[in-house]
Amino acid sequence: MMTSLVLLNLLNGSKTNPSIIGIERCSTAYWLIQTVFIAWCVFVAWVAVKSNAGVQYLKSRYGDINFVESDIILEGRSLVSILLLGFVGGWVAGALGLGGGSIYNPALLAMGVPPKVSSATGMYLVLYSTIAASLVNFLNDKLNLQYGLWISFWSIIGTIIGLSLTNWYMRVSGR
Repeated sequence: MMTSLVLLNLLNGSKTNPSIIGIERCSTAYWLIQTVFIAWCVFVAWVAVKSNAGVQYLKSRYGDINFVESDIILEGRSLVSILLLGFVGGWVAGALGLGGGSIYNPALLAMGVPPKVSSATGMYLVLYSTIAASLVNFLNDKLNLQYGLWISFWSIIGTIIGLSLTNWYMRVSGR
Protein backbone atom coordinates (compact mmCIF):
# COMPACT_ATOMS: atom_id res chain seq x y z
CA MET A 1 0.00 0.00 0.00
CA MET A 2 2.84 2.36 0.85
CA THR A 3 4.39 1.75 -2.57
CA SER A 4 1.14 2.65 -4.31
CA LEU A 5 0.87 5.86 -2.26
CA VAL A 6 4.41 6.88 -3.21
CA LEU A 7 3.68 6.04 -6.85
CA LEU A 8 0.46 8.10 -6.71
CA ASN A 9 2.36 11.10 -5.35
CA LEU A 10 5.10 10.80 -7.97
CA LEU A 11 2.72 10.29 -10.90
CA ASN A 12 0.33 13.09 -9.99
CA GLY A 13 2.87 15.53 -8.58
CA SER A 14 1.96 18.46 -6.38
CA LYS A 15 2.06 22.26 -6.39
CA THR A 16 5.78 22.26 -5.68
CA ASN A 17 6.85 19.02 -7.41
CA PRO A 18 5.79 18.31 -10.98
CA SER A 19 4.55 14.90 -12.08
CA ILE A 20 7.34 12.55 -13.16
CA ILE A 21 5.38 11.75 -16.34
CA GLY A 22 4.01 15.25 -17.03
CA ILE A 23 0.44 14.91 -15.78
CA GLU A 24 -1.24 18.26 -15.19
CA ARG A 25 -3.12 18.73 -11.95
CA CYS A 26 -6.89 18.18 -12.24
CA SER A 27 -6.61 16.82 -15.79
CA THR A 28 -8.45 13.70 -16.93
CA ALA A 29 -5.32 11.58 -16.40
CA TYR A 30 -4.93 13.03 -12.89
CA TRP A 31 -8.47 12.00 -11.92
CA LEU A 32 -8.10 8.64 -13.61
CA ILE A 33 -5.03 7.88 -11.49
CA GLN A 34 -6.92 9.02 -8.37
CA THR A 35 -9.84 6.73 -9.24
CA VAL A 36 -7.57 3.73 -9.87
CA PHE A 37 -5.84 4.39 -6.52
CA ILE A 38 -9.17 4.49 -4.67
CA ALA A 39 -10.28 1.27 -6.39
CA TRP A 40 -6.96 -0.32 -5.36
CA CYS A 41 -7.52 0.77 -1.75
CA VAL A 42 -11.04 -0.71 -1.77
CA PHE A 43 -9.65 -3.98 -3.17
CA VAL A 44 -6.91 -4.15 -0.52
CA ALA A 45 -9.50 -3.47 2.22
CA TRP A 46 -11.74 -6.23 0.82
CA VAL A 47 -8.83 -8.71 0.79
CA ALA A 48 -7.91 -7.73 4.37
CA VAL A 49 -11.50 -8.21 5.59
CA LYS A 50 -11.76 -11.61 3.86
CA SER A 51 -8.40 -12.69 5.29
CA ASN A 52 -9.39 -11.60 8.78
CA ALA A 53 -12.76 -13.34 8.46
CA GLY A 54 -10.93 -16.55 7.57
CA VAL A 55 -8.69 -16.27 10.62
CA GLN A 56 -11.66 -15.56 12.88
CA TYR A 57 -13.54 -18.52 11.41
CA LEU A 58 -10.62 -20.86 12.13
CA LYS A 59 -10.27 -19.53 15.68
CA SER A 60 -13.96 -20.09 16.42
CA ARG A 61 -14.08 -23.46 14.65
CA TYR A 62 -11.35 -24.86 16.86
CA GLY A 63 -12.82 -23.80 20.17
CA ASP A 64 -12.04 -20.07 20.33
CA ILE A 65 -8.30 -20.67 20.24
CA ASN A 66 -6.30 -17.48 20.77
CA PHE A 67 -9.40 -15.31 21.16
CA VAL A 68 -8.81 -12.42 23.51
CA GLU A 69 -11.68 -10.68 25.26
CA SER A 70 -10.75 -7.39 23.58
CA ASP A 71 -10.67 -8.88 20.04
CA ILE A 72 -12.91 -6.99 17.67
CA ILE A 73 -15.06 -9.41 15.71
CA LEU A 74 -15.26 -7.93 12.23
CA GLU A 75 -18.91 -8.52 11.50
CA GLY A 76 -21.86 -6.20 11.08
CA ARG A 77 -21.60 -2.97 13.01
CA SER A 78 -17.98 -3.38 14.13
CA LEU A 79 -16.88 -4.06 10.54
CA VAL A 80 -18.65 -0.93 9.31
CA SER A 81 -17.11 1.07 12.17
CA ILE A 82 -13.59 -0.14 11.38
CA LEU A 83 -13.98 0.53 7.64
CA LEU A 84 -15.42 4.02 8.24
CA LEU A 85 -12.69 4.74 10.76
CA GLY A 86 -10.07 3.70 8.22
CA PHE A 87 -11.57 5.78 5.42
CA VAL A 88 -12.39 8.92 7.40
CA GLY A 89 -9.26 8.67 9.57
CA GLY A 90 -7.05 8.21 6.52
CA TRP A 91 -8.69 11.12 4.74
CA VAL A 92 -8.38 13.44 7.73
CA ALA A 93 -4.80 12.38 8.42
CA GLY A 94 -3.85 12.92 4.78
CA ALA A 95 -5.70 16.22 4.47
CA LEU A 96 -4.13 17.63 7.63
CA GLY A 97 -0.71 16.04 7.16
CA LEU A 98 -0.97 14.01 10.35
CA GLY A 99 0.32 10.55 11.05
CA GLY A 100 -2.49 8.03 11.35
CA GLY A 101 -1.76 7.36 15.02
CA SER A 102 -3.24 10.67 16.17
CA ILE A 103 -6.55 9.70 14.60
CA TYR A 104 -6.62 5.94 15.16
CA ASN A 105 -5.31 5.67 18.74
CA PRO A 106 -8.28 7.40 20.40
CA ALA A 107 -10.76 5.60 18.15
CA LEU A 108 -9.28 2.18 18.87
CA LEU A 109 -9.23 2.91 22.60
CA ALA A 110 -12.91 3.91 22.40
CA MET A 111 -13.65 0.57 20.69
CA GLY A 112 -12.16 -1.34 23.64
CA VAL A 113 -8.76 -2.19 22.18
CA PRO A 114 -6.11 -2.43 24.93
CA PRO A 115 -3.80 0.61 25.17
CA LYS A 116 -0.66 -1.35 24.25
CA VAL A 117 -2.28 -2.75 21.11
CA SER A 118 -3.74 0.64 20.18
CA SER A 119 -0.39 2.35 20.70
CA ALA A 120 1.48 -0.25 18.67
CA THR A 121 -1.07 0.04 15.85
CA GLY A 122 -0.72 3.83 15.87
CA MET A 123 3.07 3.63 15.73
CA TYR A 124 2.84 1.13 12.88
CA LEU A 125 0.65 3.52 10.89
CA VAL A 126 2.87 6.52 11.61
CA LEU A 127 5.95 4.54 10.55
CA TYR A 128 4.56 3.81 7.09
CA SER A 129 3.21 7.31 6.47
CA THR A 130 6.60 8.73 7.52
CA ILE A 131 8.49 6.34 5.24
CA ALA A 132 6.20 7.22 2.31
CA ALA A 133 6.60 10.97 2.86
CA SER A 134 10.36 10.64 3.27
CA LEU A 135 10.67 8.56 0.11
CA VAL A 136 8.66 11.06 -1.95
CA ASN A 137 10.75 13.95 -0.61
CA PHE A 138 13.98 12.02 -1.27
CA LEU A 139 12.97 11.20 -4.84
CA ASN A 140 12.06 14.87 -5.41
CA ASP A 141 15.46 15.90 -4.01
CA LYS A 142 13.85 17.80 -1.12
CA LEU A 143 15.37 15.76 1.72
CA ASN A 144 18.45 16.95 3.62
CA LEU A 145 20.00 13.60 4.55
CA GLN A 146 22.58 15.04 6.98
CA TYR A 147 19.87 16.85 8.93
CA GLY A 148 17.66 13.73 8.81
CA LEU A 149 20.39 11.56 10.29
CA TRP A 150 21.02 14.14 13.03
CA ILE A 151 17.33 14.22 13.94
CA SER A 152 17.16 10.41 13.77
CA PHE A 153 20.03 10.07 16.22
CA TRP A 154 18.37 12.32 18.79
CA SER A 155 14.97 10.71 18.17
CA ILE A 156 16.43 7.31 19.02
CA ILE A 157 17.95 8.70 22.22
CA GLY A 158 14.64 10.34 23.13
CA THR A 159 12.74 7.13 22.39
CA ILE A 160 14.97 5.09 24.66
CA ILE A 161 14.61 7.61 27.49
CA GLY A 162 10.84 7.90 26.94
CA LEU A 163 10.30 4.13 26.93
CA SER A 164 12.41 3.74 30.07
CA LEU A 165 10.42 6.43 31.88
CA THR A 166 7.11 4.99 30.67
CA ASN A 167 8.03 1.48 31.85
CA TRP A 168 9.17 2.87 35.21
CA TYR A 169 5.90 4.81 35.60
CA MET A 170 3.83 1.75 34.67
CA ARG A 171 5.65 -0.35 37.31
CA VAL A 172 5.25 2.33 39.98
CA SER A 173 1.61 3.18 39.26
CA GLY A 174 0.45 -0.30 38.26
CA ARG A 175 -1.22 1.15 35.13
